Formats: sequence, C-alpha cells, structure tokens
Amino acid sequence: MEVRIRDVDPYTVKKIDQWAKEKGISRQVYLKNLLDSLTTIDIHSNVIDKYEKQLEVNTLFLEKTSDTMSELLEVIKELIIDE
Repeated sequence: MEVRIRDVDPYTVKKIDQWAKEKGISRQVYLKNLLDSLTTIDIHSNVIDKYEKQLEVNTLFLEKTSDTMSELLEVIKELIIDE
C-alpha cells in the first residue's frame, strides 16, 4: 500500500534524511520502519493492558479463594475440637 504525506516542513524532512543516512537506509525504508514500530508498540500496549486487567481479576479470585479456605479451615478445626 502506498502512503503520501504532503506539506512536510523542510527541516523535518532534512532530519528524517539525516536519521536514515545514519542507519544506512533510504528515507522510504526509514519511515516504513518507523510506522511499523509505532504499530507494534500499539499492539504491545494493548496486550499489556489486557494482561494487567487479567492480573487484577486473578488477584481478586485468589484473595477470595484464600478467604474461603481460611473459613473452611476454621470450620474443620471446630469440628475436630467438638469431637
């Protein structure tokens, strides 16, 4: 797919050309790599957000499970003592 950007400030183009030259690649390849990187960062950010939300859910579940196990242990102790 082709993308064109018009009316870019000449200084901006000069800096992009400088960065591309430092990497030994063309402006086109440099900009393509930059856009690909931005997309990858966005994808990783979404994955991290989902991971953090799932981690919160898992933590709450573990806390509830721990509370239930503690209550069950107390009931078992009472039953043993009553015998």
